[in-house]
Amino acid sequence: MRLIQSLLLLAIVIGLAACRPGASARADGLQPCRLPGVEREIRCGTVTVPENPDAPGGRTVDIHFAVVPAVARNAQPDPVFILAGGPGQAASRVIGQTMAVFAELNARRDIVFIDQRGTGRSNALDCPDDEDSLAVALDPSQHMERLKRCLGDLRSDTRQYATWIAVGDYDAVRRKLGVDRVNLWGGSYGTRVAIEYLRQFPQQVRTAVLDGVAPPDMVLPASFSIDADAALTALAAACKADARCRERYPDFETRIDALLSRAEAGFDADVAHPLTGQKQTLHVDRRLLASLLRIPLYVPTLASVMPYALASAGAGDFQPLVALSAAVSGRVRENFALGMHFAVICAEDLPRLSAKERADTARTRFGSTFADVYSEACPALATRPVPDTFYQVPRSEVPVLVLSGGLDPATPPRHGAAVAQRLGNARHVEAPFLGHGVSTQACAARLITRFVRNASFKELDTDCLEKLPASTFFEPMQLAAPESAK
Repeated sequence: MRLIQSLLLLAIVIGLAACRPGASARADGLQPCRLPGVEREIRCGTVTVPENPDAPGGRTVDIHFAVVPAVARNAQPDPVFILAGGPGQAASRVIGQTMAVFAELNARRDIVFIDQRGTGRSNALDCPDDEDSLAVALDPSQHMERLKRCLGDLRSDTRQYATWIAVGDYDAVRRKLGVDRVNLWGGSYGTRVAIEYLRQFPQQVRTAVLDGVAPPDMVLPASFSIDADAALTALAAACKADARCRERYPDFETRIDALLSRAEAGFDADVAHPLTGQKQTLHVDRRLLASLLRIPLYVPTLASVMPYALASAGAGDFQPLVALSAAVSGRVRENFALGMHFAVICAEDLPRLSAKERADTARTRFGSTFADVYSEACPALATRPVPDTFYQVPRSEVPVLVLSGGLDPATPPRHGAAVAQRLGNARHVEAPFLGHGVSTQACAARLITRFVRNASFKELDTDCLEKLPASTFFEPMQLAAPESAK
């Protein structure tokens, strides 16, 4: 009798263990794990792929991924794949920033974060920098010789890290998970990855969300200047249209041009590191100033401080402008594989930088500043030709939701509108007063949830994004005068 009871108890324990989240994952080779930004236990795994797909018997790369399992037991069979930006970001390191967007979808769908080859734990192509140097944090090209040495010393075959090769790894993860179709969410450069996955594996995609579109035929070194200049011009026009901003900063555009003119010869500016307080001297040339002007434009609330920051810089105080840029670049720098970034752009974008595009950049405030960085650094890196078909946005029946921030200096709405038209079964939604990245803002998560659940644009209420108000321009506090002075 006791033996029977013991066997029954053992059966119950085994049965309960099989019902626990993650038990079936271990049977598939995935292991329980924890990552920052997710409070509960999730599952982690790897797929081993050839570094060079044309030499399957050669060196291999382990592609790491994390699965946040669906909460409900009756989960849907099509997970959401998260494609990070950059290029150079690891998806596993943006879980904390993005899971809130997918919380409702996670009720019945797994959310999968894949570190693209060259990022995170998937053989990251890193270039160490001087952590205490503001100049390097704000503009890595300030130490160009160190950058070129790093790119030349990378031990991986950098020819194999372009987007059109990397998407094969994503499909290897899909096969590892045993699912037929996936839903794609890509942000910034991740939209380029999503478009390429849709081109190569159309039958495996159920829906796609593209947030801040960087199409394959967008020549990034040129668009950095062209789109940032358009965003800076729009900011100046908004200040001019705002009575209080116009009154306080009537010469906003003039200050921009005056600083750029000073930067031609270069000058030194003493600032304190925004995090450590350590005093540093920055040598401000056109390259560094271009970064200082461009980076805050990514976030409208930071851009609203630009008139004040530029007025301060014109008076010799660069602290506000540096603090604005550091607020963005510091977060990005924590999750950025610089070698992978150049491996992608040097292969896919720089070869397409034409004389016309160089002329177009020359007419902007930023000139060829950004293009020159890649032209100088890329010869240190080995690349391989990219197939012509990579640059073609596919016509597709897959429903694609395209999101754009109207004030985005990197992937403005013109790119989203053009891609939506070429895809065919796509809807482009513009949030006029948002910047780079729409999904984490306001009601976008509800919009994405409804779209993915229904795989349809029906009953998709976009008013909440389209009617968001603009940020108000920053006004410095006026301290009240002491009673004795009145």
